[in-house]
Amino acid sequence: MYNVAEQFTSKSQVGLEAWKSVVNASLDGMGKLAALNLHTARAVAKQGAENFKALSEVRDMAGLKALQQPMAVAAVSQSVAYSRRAYHISNESSSAVVQVLGGQLSQAGRGVVGVLQEARKNTPPGVTFAVSSGKAMLSMVNSMLANLAQIAKPATEASAEPAVKMIAKTA
Repeated sequence: MYNVAEQFTSKSQVGLEAWKSVVNASLDGMGKLAALNLHTARAVAKQGAENFKALSEVRDMAGLKALQQPMAVAAVSQSVAYSRRAYHISNESSSAVVQVLGGQLSQAGRGVVGVLQEARKNTPPGVTFAVSSGKAMLSMVNSMLANLAQIAKPATEASAEPAVKMIAKTA
């Protein structure tokens, strides 16, 4: 016979560890974004000072026109680099969270199936329907997770394509 309190405690500890992993992955992503923002702010401030110095040295309209394109190209390339890095950080963080939650859900599904099978041994035959419904629900959730992974990959590839084209045009 199994002790429900012990099983509940062990499952709670596993859930707590998974929660810690999710929080750590999220905090790591936020730390990387904060560092990226700080680095970008410094680069923008430096570029702004250089632009201001170059603009203060301009004495005619031709000089101003000559500065216009390099300044715009520098701003666009900085923006694209920032966007690309922020996208990668976000993608890494969300992948880590999905991996932890997917593993946790898979583990929970196996645990629920085990509990349902144990409960089926100790219950009247009429509960067989509930057990089979639970198994069907878990297989559906596993299928949904697999479909989500298949959908997410083309979506991330498709969203990266316009940025690559924009970079190719500016280069």
